[in-house]
Amino acid sequence: MSIKQGNDLVRAGDLAAAIREYKKIATNDPLYKFAEFNIAWAEKKLRLDPPAIPAVRDLRREMGHVGPKISIVMPVFNVGPYLDACILSVRYQTYSNFELIIVDDASTDNGMEIIRMHAELDSRIRVIHLDHNTLGGAGIPSNIGISAATGTYIGFVDSDDWITETAFENMVAAAERHQADVVIGGFRTFVEHSRHYSEAYDLQMFEKISTDKAFTAKSFPEVFRTSPVPWRKLYRRAFLENNQIAYPEGDYFYEDNPLHWFVLASHGTLVKVDDIISYHRMAREGQTMGAADFKLAAMCSHINTIGCFLADHVELPADQLIVDEFYDFCYRSSWISQRQEREKVKAIMGKRIAQIVSKNQKRLPAKNLRSNFNSRIEEFYEGYAQHDLTIVIPTYNCETFVEETLNCVLNVPGISTNVLVIDDGSQDRTAEICRKLEEQHDNLHFFQQKNRGAGRARNAVIPLCTGLYTFFLDADDVVDGRELGKAVIEAKRHGNDLYFMKYRIEYYEKNQVREMFNADKALWESFRHAKDNNELRRIASSLINYPWNRIIKTELLHDANIFFGATVVHNDIAFHWESLLAANNIGYGEGEVCAHRKFEQRSQITNVSDHRRLAAFDALEFTHHRIVNHVNGTYLIDVWNEFASNLVKWVKDRVPEDLQSQYEARKAKLLDLLASRQEEETHNV
Repeated sequence: MSIKQGNDLVRAGDLAAAIREYKKIATNDPLYKFAEFNIAWAEKKLRLDPPAIPAVRDLRREMGHVGPKISIVMPVFNVGPYLDACILSVRYQTYSNFELIIVDDASTDNGMEIIRMHAELDSRIRVIHLDHNTLGGAGIPSNIGISAATGTYIGFVDSDDWITETAFENMVAAAERHQADVVIGGFRTFVEHSRHYSEAYDLQMFEKISTDKAFTAKSFPEVFRTSPVPWRKLYRRAFLENNQIAYPEGDYFYEDNPLHWFVLASHGTLVKVDDIISYHRMAREGQTMGAADFKLAAMCSHINTIGCFLADHVELPADQLIVDEFYDFCYRSSWISQRQEREKVKAIMGKRIAQIVSKNQKRLPAKNLRSNFNSRIEEFYEGYAQHDLTIVIPTYNCETFVEETLNCVLNVPGISTNVLVIDDGSQDRTAEICRKLEEQHDNLHFFQQKNRGAGRARNAVIPLCTGLYTFFLDADDVVDGRELGKAVIEAKRHGNDLYFMKYRIEYYEKNQVREMFNADKALWESFRHAKDNNELRRIASSLINYPWNRIIKTELLHDANIFFGATVVHNDIAFHWESLLAANNIGYGEGEVCAHRKFEQRSQITNVSDHRRLAAFDALEFTHHRIVNHVNGTYLIDVWNEFASNLVKWVKDRVPEDLQSQYEARKAKLLDLLASRQEEETHNV
C-alpha cells in the first residue's frame, strides 16, 4: 500500500483502483494527507462529487494575515516518482502567499502530467515548459524561474526533495525581522531506498554561526564552508537583481557553488534559522556521478567562475578575508583530483586547479593561507606538463578514420600538444583503437560517455583543457601539422585569443579536394581590410559555423563559459557566436590547416533530414538570448538576425512533411523573437 502504487494505477488509467489503493493508507501515516489529496483529484477526474480538498484550504484566512509574496522556483527534469510529494509539500506550506514557478526542462517521463494535475487545482502554480533540455544541471531552468519571479523573496525547492510545512513561514519571518537579504536554514538528508535520515553533512560548521542574528559573510566566515545548496535558503529578490546574481550557465553541474559565492561576496545581510527547511533525497538513480568520474572536473569550471566574479566585485584590502577563503576553497576542492583512479586524469585536474590559483593570485594576492598551500599548488602545477595546444576530438563509430586523425595531431612540429578524446557511445572498434593509442602516448587521454552528440561530448572535457590554446577537431578529419603549429606560434606572438585558420574540403569517395567554400574565401579577403577587432568580429561571424576553423585561448574558453549547444544538430552555432562575442583580440592566418571530409555513403550529422532537424530552433533561440544579453551583442545583432533567418529557410526542406506544421509554428515563434529585438534596437537608436 503506497502513494507510488496508487500513482502507478493513475498512470495506467485505472482511477477507481487508484482511489481504492490510496484509501488503504492509514490516517496516522505521514503520507495520509497526500493520499487524501490524490483521492480528491481522482474523484474529480471520474466526474464524481469531490469532497473538500484539505490540500487547498484557505490558509490566508486561517492565518489571519498575508505577508510579502514569495516566488518558489522548482526546476524539474525526469523526477516523476517524486514530484507528488515535493509539490504537495510546497502546497501545504503554512505560509500561503507564494507563487510556485515550476520550470520543466523538457522531461521525457510523466512529470508534466503530474505538474498539470496540481496546476489545475492550485492557481498559485505557474508552469514553464521548455522545448529542449538545457545545458548542464538546474542552472539555466533556475535562471528562467528567477526571471519570471514577481515575489519580494525567492526560494528554491529541489523537485525530488520535500520541505517542512513551516519552512517558508519561518524564513520569511526571520527575513522581515532582520531586514535580511538571505536566510539560511537547516536540512537533513535521507537515503532513497532505506529512508534512513541523517543530519546535514555541514552541521558542525553550521552550528558555529549565531542563530536569529543579522550577520555578514565577513563576520562569520564559517558560512563560506556551509553547503552551497539554495534549497535551504530564502533570497531577497531585489538583492539578487541589484547585484546581478544568477546561476552561471554552461554544460556542467554543481552550479550551486558559484551561486553560493556570488551571494556571500556581495556583502548582503544574512540571518540563520535553526529550523529544518528541507529533506534532501540522496542516492537516487541518475542523481550524481561516481566519485572517480572525470566529469568531476566541472568543479574546476566553478572555481574559475568564482575567481572571475571575485576579481570584478571585491576590493582589497577590505575583502581580504573573502579572497583568502576562496583560496582555501580551491585547496579543499582538490578532492576531485585525489579521488580519480587514473593517475593522468588526477594530474590534469591538479593542473587545472593550479592554473586557476596562479591566474587569480596575480590579480587577487592571498594573505593568510594554510602552511602547505603553496607546496600543494606547486606540486599540482608540476604534476602535468604545460602544453601549447589542447586538441579535443569527439568520436562516434569512426574506426576507419580515428587512428589517422589522432596520429596527425599527437606530434605537431614546433609546439607541444595534448589530446583529449571523448567517445560518444561508439558501437564499433573506435574505443579499442583509442585505448591502444593512449597506452603508447603520454599526451593522449581517452574518455567515454553515453551517446549525447558531438557537442555534449566536447563539453564534457572542456573543464580538462590545460593547453594555452584549445582546438576542436572532428574524428574523421585530418590536419596539416606544420600549418597548425605555425598558427599556434603566430597566435601566441600576437596575443590573439581567437585565431581563424583556412581549411579545405575533401570529397572522400571521389578523392577530390577543393579550397574552402567561396563565401568563406571572400570573407578572408575582407579580414585584410578590417580596421579593428569589432570589424573582425563582424566579418568572422559570417563564416560557416565550423569549430575546426579556429583555435581559442583556453583561458577565454573557461572565463567566458563557452560551450557547444545542447542539441545533436547545430550545436556548433553556440560555440561559433559565443567565441566571437567574448574575443578581444581576433587574428587569422593564411595556411590551410584542416581538411574536412565530406562523405556520400557514411552517415554525417550535416546530412540529417528527420525530426532532429527541428532542434535548429532550440539552437537558435538559445544563442539568440546569449547574444542579446552580451555586452558585445550590439556589434553582431543584425548579422545574427540575417544568419538565423537564412538558416530557418535552409532547414525547411530538411524537415519531413509530417513535421511541417511544427516547423511553421517554431519558425513563427523564432521570427517574432528576432523581430522584437530588432524593434528594440531601432527604438534605442
